[in-house]
Amino acid sequence: MRHCPTCRADAGAPNVRSCRTSENLKSLDARYVTAQSLASANGCTKEFITLEDVVKKKSGVVVSMPAGVARDLFEDPSSLYTNYERLVGAKIRMPTDHDNDRYRCAVGGVLFGSYAASIIYGALSLSEEGLPTYGTVHCRLRSVAIDKRTSFLETNSYKFVKDHNIVAGDKLPVGYSACWKYRHSLVLAKLADRLSTGQTESNWQAILIESDGKNRQNDSFVEAHIYEGFDRNAIESLVPVRGKKLRKEEKLDMDIAIAICHLSRPKGKTK
Repeated sequence: MRHCPTCRADAGAPNVRSCRTSENLKSLDARYVTAQSLASANGCTKEFITLEDVVKKKSGVVVSMPAGVARDLFEDPSSLYTNYERLVGAKIRMPTDHDNDRYRCAVGGVLFGSYAASIIYGALSLSEEGLPTYGTVHCRLRSVAIDKRTSFLETNSYKFVKDHNIVAGDKLPVGYSACWKYRHSLVLAKLADRLSTGQTESNWQAILIESDGKNRQNDSFVEAHIYEGFDRNAIESLVPVRGKKLRKEEKLDMDIAIAICHLSRPKGKTK
């Protein structure tokens, strides 16, 4: 629960609290130290330090979605972006095929329990672009709108559960998730063995988010978990997914969403 049932005090998003346990923080720090030693042994100390700084200063969360969803979000100021579970539960959309639906619900339940329906999924990114397999437009969110309610998992939820052989009732492995403050530690623990001398920010974006643009099973990324939805004011930028062949109506939806996004972008600081 996020709020105390007695006094209604805000205890913070439960996904974030789960990352802040002493056990998880200790394990994450140990993995970070190991990654640091590996980078040093490979002659990549400079790259390690620079990547850490880039992640701290430039990384954010990108949620990719169909152009029609983005248009609806921007055309109606009262509209909220929500997830699959809430849409199905409210009978606004049909469930996906039976096996996929069972798997989605099972993975969400294993990781989050009863608040799985409150989690919005995205990807940690160093740019405005996210995962092309999840839609036709990328929406980068304003950090100030989500940082206190966002946690990160080292990889895709489905892959994480499968790789660690997690079943219902198992204790979740520690050291593989992080709150906003320690997202750099998670990235470095994951990517340290892929650092090489001379790498730059564009190289790191390419290994932070890997996708063939067709099959989600081939995606590799740091998964963002946002507690509850967001409105259009939480969106910092909206850009089209590169290389997507769009139908005429999709192109229209995208153009309208991008135009309204530019007009309605909040003034002042965006991060």
